[in-house]
Amino acid sequence: MEATARMGQRWVALVDRGNGYAEACDIVEWLPEGAELVGYICGTGDAAHGDKGRVVRADRHPGFLAYERRPQVVGALPGMGWTVCYRLGAPPPGGAGGPSGTNGVGGAEYLERRPVLAWLVYDDGTVTPCDVDPDGLVYCSTDAPELLHVEPPDPAVG
Repeated sequence: MEATARMGQRWVALVDRGNGYAEACDIVEWLPEGAELVGYICGTGDAAHGDKGRVVRADRHPGFLAYERRPQVVGALPGMGWTVCYRLGAPPPGGAGGPSGTNGVGGAEYLERRPVLAWLVYDDGTVTPCDVDPDGLVYCSTDAPELLHVEPPDPAVG
């Protein structure tokens, strides 16, 4: 594979941290190594290897699992009245769901609704919603395991 085949794309090296979590380390450079391309990452600060801040060959890094292509954002569209709905475990303090959420039976479940700020469009054709939490922080909704569903705009609102 030629180096130009990977230019303009985002690639990561998945590295096992030994805690059941694979860290995604951005590939900072691709270099030819014989007949193949090899990805390099910034060292992750492993004290035993002293590689923090150094560019190291990814496939020789302890815990290397695989290379993975990640889509890149190529555009954004307005939220246009869509809403994301999250299923949260317990009701918020005070018990009443308030205008943005509702309690389930006996307060066992809490649903939080947030307006979609924008739809992110990725180079692989995927479109995902981004929402704003009560503190004004923006999140990619599909990154949250609590995401229940996305609701279309209410036609009565207009």
